[in-house]
Amino acid sequence: MANIKSQKKRIRQDAKKNLRNKSVKTELKSSLKSLYDENNQVIVEKKASVMKELDKAFTDGIISKNYRDRNKSRISKL
Repeated sequence: MANIKSQKKRIRQDAKKNLRNKSVKTELKSSLKSLYDENNQVIVEKKASVMKELDKAFTDGIISKNYRDRNKSRISKL
């Protein structure tokens, strides 16, 4: 357990950030899966919104550049 006041604050901040990042990642994975309907057909209308979510998660520092680029490439090929 941390003894220094700033360390205690950093632990609290990291816990909040971890929770926020985890929810964004979960939502992003769900939206990637939602590109397909029950017959595994691509829903074209959702492509742009998923790409936008990928870009936003990258700019917020939640996902890496490679993860974003790889997924955007896969989506654009559909």
